[in-house]
Amino acid sequence: MVLCLGATAAVAQTTGEIFGRAADTSGAVLPGTTITVAGPALIQPRVVVTSETGTYRVPELPIGSYTVTFELTGFRTVVFQDIRVTIGFRAQVNAELQLSQVQETVTVTGESPIIDTRETGTKTSFDIETLQNIPSARDPWVMLERTPNIAMDRVNVGGTQSGQQSNYVSRGAAGGNNKWSVDGVDITDMSATGASPMYYDFDMLEEMQVTTGGADVSQQTGGVGINFVTRSGTDKFRGSGRFYLTDDKFQADNVDDDLKRQRAGSGAPIQNIKDYGFEVGGPIKAGRAWFWGSYGKQDIKAGIVGFYSQDARCQQIKAALAADPFAPFSTDEQRGCLGTDGTLLNNYNAKVTVVPFANNRINFQNTWGAKSKNARDASDTRPIETTFRQGAAPSRFGKYGWITGPTPFWKASDQHVFSDRWIMDVQWAHVGNNFVLDFHEDSLENVQPTYNISTRIWGRSYLRSGPFLRPTNSIDVTTNYFWPAAILGDHSFKVGYRWRSANSHSELHYGGNTIAANRGSSCATAAGNCEAWLFRDSVTNYHLNTNALYAQDTIQSGRLTINVGVRWDNQSEEALPSTVPASPLAPATLPQVTFAGADSGVSWNDISPRLGVNWDFQNDGRTVAHASYATYFGQMGPGQLSGILNPVGTIETDYPWLDANNDNVVQANEIDFSRLLFFSGNWDPARPSFVGTVNTVDPNIKNDRTREFIVGLDRQLTGDLAVGASYIWRKYDRFSWDDRLNFTSADYVARTFTPTSAQCPVAGARCDTVTYYEPTIPIPGVRVRTNVPDRYRTYGGAEFTLRKRMSNRWMANASLALNDAVDHWDSGNAYEDPTCISTQCVPGQQYAPESGGSGIDNIFTSAKWLVKGMGQYMLPWHFNVAANYQIRQGYPFPQSIVTPTRANRAGTATTLIEPMGEVRQDNFQIFDLRLDRAFQFGNMRLVPSLDVFNVSNGNTVLARRRNQNASNANVVSGIVAPRVIRFGVRVQW
Repeated sequence: MVLCLGATAAVAQTTGEIFGRAADTSGAVLPGTTITVAGPALIQPRVVVTSETGTYRVPELPIGSYTVTFELTGFRTVVFQDIRVTIGFRAQVNAELQLSQVQETVTVTGESPIIDTRETGTKTSFDIETLQNIPSARDPWVMLERTPNIAMDRVNVGGTQSGQQSNYVSRGAAGGNNKWSVDGVDITDMSATGASPMYYDFDMLEEMQVTTGGADVSQQTGGVGINFVTRSGTDKFRGSGRFYLTDDKFQADNVDDDLKRQRAGSGAPIQNIKDYGFEVGGPIKAGRAWFWGSYGKQDIKAGIVGFYSQDARCQQIKAALAADPFAPFSTDEQRGCLGTDGTLLNNYNAKVTVVPFANNRINFQNTWGAKSKNARDASDTRPIETTFRQGAAPSRFGKYGWITGPTPFWKASDQHVFSDRWIMDVQWAHVGNNFVLDFHEDSLENVQPTYNISTRIWGRSYLRSGPFLRPTNSIDVTTNYFWPAAILGDHSFKVGYRWRSANSHSELHYGGNTIAANRGSSCATAAGNCEAWLFRDSVTNYHLNTNALYAQDTIQSGRLTINVGVRWDNQSEEALPSTVPASPLAPATLPQVTFAGADSGVSWNDISPRLGVNWDFQNDGRTVAHASYATYFGQMGPGQLSGILNPVGTIETDYPWLDANNDNVVQANEIDFSRLLFFSGNWDPARPSFVGTVNTVDPNIKNDRTREFIVGLDRQLTGDLAVGASYIWRKYDRFSWDDRLNFTSADYVARTFTPTSAQCPVAGARCDTVTYYEPTIPIPGVRVRTNVPDRYRTYGGAEFTLRKRMSNRWMANASLALNDAVDHWDSGNAYEDPTCISTQCVPGQQYAPESGGSGIDNIFTSAKWLVKGMGQYMLPWHFNVAANYQIRQGYPFPQSIVTPTRANRAGTATTLIEPMGEVRQDNFQIFDLRLDRAFQFGNMRLVPSLDVFNVSNGNTVLARRRNQNASNANVVSGIVAPRVIRFGVRVQW
């Protein structure tokens, strides 16, 4: 693994470069020296000639190991072996040639650079050795967890959380600005900005790079940039296969008596995980064409705290444990009653690379990623009947393999080397992202869900979300040109253009179009304070179009390197026509709507400057200082602006409900339509039957912005050991919101609420008196989407890294990150409901977004410090031992009080007792170990392995139910999975 602290961090790349200079023993430069770069990743060697200043550059090299040969008549030939090029890494290789009367060759080994002297950003590259040899759950999101200064929203012990995307935070950045790239193509899900559109076979990856700051002009946003490079064929036929097994028979029990008292039950154990597949590649015609393909399958079955099977015996055990957490049931009996959170991932890959003529390379590739899940979002508050069945959209919604079916990724690219100074790449790609989150059973479509407002426990049914159809098409054109010995020094130019088009179709239907909401008591009397939440279906269609143009110049003169770049982004989107049916219970207030479509009238044109400066103190690449400044802008999603104009999105209206016949089902004659308690969506309570658009978009609304400054130092202590330090400052602003017209924070009045003992039944719950705010006039329905005034976020932090490349039988990487991400609300204009400012919007509190919609909730991601380390040691007799260790600050635990339903359509409010981050769960740490031993049988290599995850059997609580005036207050809803052993075997040939 390579960690670079400190040219700007290159993103969405599949390649690196080798550059440097040739000189004689006196230091005089040697123009005309022939440089030949050869390696298994190249079909044909690359040859360049040094300039009049003795400099050279070989860009766009596929990742891998290279031999660099320097040749000049009258001098000894110098050969550098094993020069390692990773994603975006610029390896500086300088040669000193000696005069010679005879043909001689000097071979140099062990001199591969460890510091990128042109890097001003912060990035981490995980090469194939790290991906395969360090103990992990074999999941790209786990590698994000290993990256310096990235805080995850979950802990994946041996695969317990695999098969579902993790959320993560780095440097206070919002997740919506994260970027995902495969083989140089940005494939980010534009309808769930910041997310990946698919899942991956871990063995398809040759390398993974994560950029956390200082991104160059090829990245639009300031979020985390994740870039994968997949494997390719070579002139040598090769392949591998693997099988890994993790089973509950080989795991410990980490639930002690204290956790049992907190209703942790039997914890969150693994039930069974199988991971198997193969990959193979080789020549179609040596030196002309290669192929590569793979298949991978992950079958993941895990238990979740409090999520029980519907079996009668298991429901008896659940009830008994709720009454007495020490009820006499064995751990095996309790675990056997946990419902299965099952995920199945199937991944197919194919790639062909062809050299049709000299200096040209064409690539075709296809990936299909299929995911199915039996109980998405299962938890102690979401029993099995309220979970989702996840799968691909059926073919009736579009062409299979293009719009529907397993998510496809199609790519074609062409690279041409015009000369030893000029190279160009053209890429086209299509991603057919699609899925459905369906009712757990088809019969639940017309069944109304129940919901306890205090405990947040669902029952009976839930909703169908989807199908989601999110196809995108893109074209990328980039060119690199090297101009040596020009004004100010050598210039390396990069210019690029990107076009991307994205469509987004989505549907949503709540069971029975209604939620029967209660507060834990009978709804047959007015004292129950029950509510009927009515929904009209949602069917939306949006289109997004983006264009980007960027240019960058890397200027090198002696010890100084300057990177100057600028990027232009144009983004626009519109809502397309659609129709939704009326609400069956309230057709008068929620009628059928036919929408003709709408354009927000806003097109964002953003200019992003980038500047980086490096100083090589000794001109030997061993001590390098760096500084950079960048402005980034957000990525627009379909419907981001026009969504407020769309009347066919989800509409919710809440009314008092008295269950007259005591059947716990909402009927129209049981609803008090005269009292609107709450509403949401593009709906005007003053004109409830109006089917047009009542909202607007501010024509002057601006894109969200990130400004960043980084300063740091890298020092290579020995040939294989380097340390680094960086300070990072950021400011995030120009956030958007939906501002209600003629309605401000001044239209609220303070109230206090003290829950009664009956409302606070749990011993030890904090039922303090809280202040909340209630509107004095009815909340209006007309809104305008605009920027939030006086609202921003700042970040200041430091990062320290150590990296030791594999040599002398060992390697290691470690990092320490110190963070302070602070939210600011500088005036009453920055919020509407003052309940927010009483606790949630306290100026100066820590930024801690809550996870949701990705298989987990009730987690607030924030850590003011994180320590991470990993390493490997090669023991005698071909044994290898590797380890991973992490320790970080615990998650925030924002204890809260749910208020009564407020007047004037305001609904309930959740009021924090202390500001975010004041109270936290315990600090978390984990230690994993791996042991393997390779056996060689001719050309075949067999590697059995044993991984032990959570060696200490830690049981850190990750989440508790936070509402204090509820019967499940402070109940444990998430803990670290117990120690477990994984057995594996890998075959390579």
